[in-house]
Amino acid sequence: MKILSSILFILFFFTIPVKSEEKKCAEMKKLSKEFIKCSTINIKEKTIVKVSDLKKNTSNKTKKIKIKLSETKNKITNKFKKKD
Repeated sequence: MKILSSILFILFFFTIPVKSEEKKCAEMKKLSKEFIKCSTINIKEKTIVKVSDLKKNTSNKTKKIKIKLSETKNKITNKFKKKD
């Protein structure tokens, strides 16, 4: 069963169509203005996507940390209130 599931996973993983939105720069001559411009645009677009993902993930983690800290604070304060 494990072998069958691993084979299905591999087939599924490698048959997923890749949606690449980057421009293909391979047809251009390397070290030409067009190639460098195309490469720069691709790098810039990927960087913008990565930075936005990083910002979103960081803000989500910060919110989770704040919630956990407030919960632990409440637990601690409740323990001290019960003792009084």
